[in-house]
Amino acid sequence: GAKFVVSVDTGLSHLTAALDRPNITVYGPTDPGLIGGYGKNQMVCRAPGNELSQLTANAVKRFIEENAAMI
Repeated sequence: GAKFVVSVDTGLSHLTAALDRPNITVYGPTDPGLIGGYGKNQMVCRAPGNELSQLTANAVKRFIEENAAMI
């Protein structure tokens, strides 16, 4: 099985949170404090300047590597 999920703010991220599974949710301009998943092991990866088109796959990979101990 997977050790964690990487998702955007969709039903998958909310289901993962509801099941208390480790989750990294990628956000652009939306506020994760208002609509983000609740529960244990929920992490937020924000796009630079809240502009999702500026978030690269390498940046998400780096985020995962930097936070691997908490996942």
